[in-house]
Amino acid sequence: MSFLKICNTTDPVVDFPPTEDLAKNYSYPLDPFQQHAICAIHKEENVLVTAKTGSGKTLVGEYQIAYSLRKGGRVFYTTPIKSLSNQKFHDLKEMFPSVGIVTGDIKFQPDAAVVIMTTECLRNMLYKKGTSTEGLGLTAGMSLTGLDAVIFDEVHYINNKERGKVWEETMILLPAEVKMIMLSATIDGADAFASWIGDLKQKMCWLIPTTHRVVPLKHCVIQSWSSDPIVVMDPAEKFYDSQWDSWVFYRKKICDSYEDHKKKVAGRRAGGYEDPVIKQGKDERPQSYVAELNRCAQYLSERSLLPALFFVFSRAACESWANKIEGSFIEGKQSAEIRKIVSFHLHRYMDILKGLKQYHDLMGLLERGIAYHHSGLLPILKEIIEILFAKGFVKVMFCTETFAVGINMPTKTVVFLDLKKYDEGGLRCLATDEYIQMAGRAGRRGLDKEGMVIYLPSRDPIGTGEAKLMMTGRKTVLRSRMDFHYDFLLKTLQSGSLSWLKISKDSFWYKQQLVYVMGQKEIVSSLKSKIVSAGITEEQFLDVQKGIILADKVKSSVNAAKKKAQAELESWKNIHVGPAWLLLQKKVADILLVKQELEREEATLKDMECFTAGPEATIRFLTETEFLKDVVVPSEITSANLTIKGVLATEVNEANPILLVEAYDRGLFSTLSAEDIILVLAAFLKEKGKDEVSFKLPPAVSDALNQIDGFARMFQGLEERLGFMPSAFWDLSAYWLGPIEQWLNGGSAAQICSDFGIYEGNLYRALMSLNNMINELTAIATYCQHTEIVDKLKGIGSGLLRDIAINDSLYLRI
Repeated sequence: MSFLKICNTTDPVVDFPPTEDLAKNYSYPLDPFQQHAICAIHKEENVLVTAKTGSGKTLVGEYQIAYSLRKGGRVFYTTPIKSLSNQKFHDLKEMFPSVGIVTGDIKFQPDAAVVIMTTECLRNMLYKKGTSTEGLGLTAGMSLTGLDAVIFDEVHYINNKERGKVWEETMILLPAEVKMIMLSATIDGADAFASWIGDLKQKMCWLIPTTHRVVPLKHCVIQSWSSDPIVVMDPAEKFYDSQWDSWVFYRKKICDSYEDHKKKVAGRRAGGYEDPVIKQGKDERPQSYVAELNRCAQYLSERSLLPALFFVFSRAACESWANKIEGSFIEGKQSAEIRKIVSFHLHRYMDILKGLKQYHDLMGLLERGIAYHHSGLLPILKEIIEILFAKGFVKVMFCTETFAVGINMPTKTVVFLDLKKYDEGGLRCLATDEYIQMAGRAGRRGLDKEGMVIYLPSRDPIGTGEAKLMMTGRKTVLRSRMDFHYDFLLKTLQSGSLSWLKISKDSFWYKQQLVYVMGQKEIVSSLKSKIVSAGITEEQFLDVQKGIILADKVKSSVNAAKKKAQAELESWKNIHVGPAWLLLQKKVADILLVKQELEREEATLKDMECFTAGPEATIRFLTETEFLKDVVVPSEITSANLTIKGVLATEVNEANPILLVEAYDRGLFSTLSAEDIILVLAAFLKEKGKDEVSFKLPPAVSDALNQIDGFARMFQGLEERLGFMPSAFWDLSAYWLGPIEQWLNGGSAAQICSDFGIYEGNLYRALMSLNNMINELTAIATYCQHTEIVDKLKGIGSGLLRDIAINDSLYLRI
């Protein structure tokens, strides 16, 4: 039986609930995809909506909340990032009476009817349900009682290389009776994903895809500031190659002409002539990019195309370009209103902010209707910018792509300063879904008839083929990111009622592997058929191979042996003559290549089929390192196989659980002071940079870090012996030791950021992460009843959480 229902959103909805049965009424007509989703919600079934940015898919999640609350149920609303959780908390508390929030930094009303949280928080909560450590850590006191539904916002994050597995694990762990509303950008392979959800929960999953945009988009380039933008892709997503070609040619012509003119001037001056060189034709010259950027901002202002988001793929460039924009885009009274709003929201933090360059820099820009937004900003500064943008006071915003992830901040116009970005593989064009996610911010529902997307390249523009592929290509195929690593296995065993093998086989990864294996079997079968259809007997193969062996023997032999081999080869050739023999030789040579390919493909198939045996190497590693015990049959291990070390490792989410627990088990934290513990933990921080220590480490810290580094090398060696591929899992970093040491000695955020060249937002995240590590270490010590370590860790928080380390969000107060 299939548990997948794919809705055609162009068909009329025939079974829409009557008005009196609706949990919420709307003053405007709903889009067909929204109506289909409401039908599914009333049938108590799971829903996957795939839609473009700004299409109204959020309404589906909000309706599920109203529907669940009317029945007396609770709802969890999960998001991929903390900033989106904070904004969603603000939005939902305006609609519903009982709303809470739980992120890594904030825990407010966790027993509310509606709780917003990051997906990691829900995953950890599900793993800890009913375990001996359920009452410890961030999720302590949180309950699944009465949970009717979970809304997964931005569920396409399951494709994220580093974090995608969290969504998959969470979906597997959720009880089948809890409904799932999954809201996603348009994705490739959504049917396979929805089918997996249906089979997993043995409940119908409605796939509701829509490519309709309420506000159509025009994708443009600008050739002249005195004329309209040139449309290179229309709202129907038809790409105009000729328009792109002519624009690129025009830009090149101006640059070439200007360069030619400069050479002529230089040549005449070298010849001793000072009189001007008369330029042929229209006097056009390329502007500096700063001048072009300013002209663009004025152009948008003159044509009522503001507000505009200018997407940049570098935090430094974000700030640099924003500071190069001249003039003001708001009136004087609006500047006064901005100061008033900033004062209202930030007055309690002003003693901290007034010492930060970041704050003063932003205030100077905000008073002219300009801002920038990136991950290096303090969260409260990002939030005040978002608040001002939502109120219409920010007209020109330079931002990185994180601004396009879920945050509900539509705009009139989007401007791309580049269409390439750096990743671990170097400089590449944006993927189609990346481009669409950012471009989709243009066009405000109810305000704009159309959204405008403009490419204003800060370097040579990309070619026509690249642009067309990026704008109209296939979306990224949805694929599983499950890795069945140490934390997965240990958490699964600790949860007691869960079987790691069942969870593995329930995963989207497992389903995809079965598909891959089936495809590989077809390849092997096809190659075998090719060999059989050639009609060559085994005797013929051996006969031809004998000639090949003799020829090789002649090449490798010397003296008498060579003469003997030559004679044997000549004798063999004398009886293997004629056209039929030559044809057979060619057929055998071709089939030998096919046989070699078959061997490779069969080896690949064998490797692929090994996944059904489970992570035996992982289990061996955990057994040899004493995180597991008494493992006889890997597929039959249970929570009884967990050692104390194994249980403790399940409490660690912020750092490497194996290394941290090994250090704890060896007593490294028993002899360290509170400040030394923080410095040691700083080496576990995930956000890294140059490994340089600019001060002399305390001997106790240096010794502890050397020991932990020794554990890492020991574990790496064991992994090598077990056949693991090398990874960065065991890497420690000295990058944060200097800043954190200065922080512990009372240094200000402003001074530390200046001294070490780091962003305030990065320092903030490092401090929050350290605070979470301290909480996890406290939970470990509490479980072990090591009261002396618990007492030592109690006072650490106050030394960390000061100055910019504000455990707060403006969205909680408005």
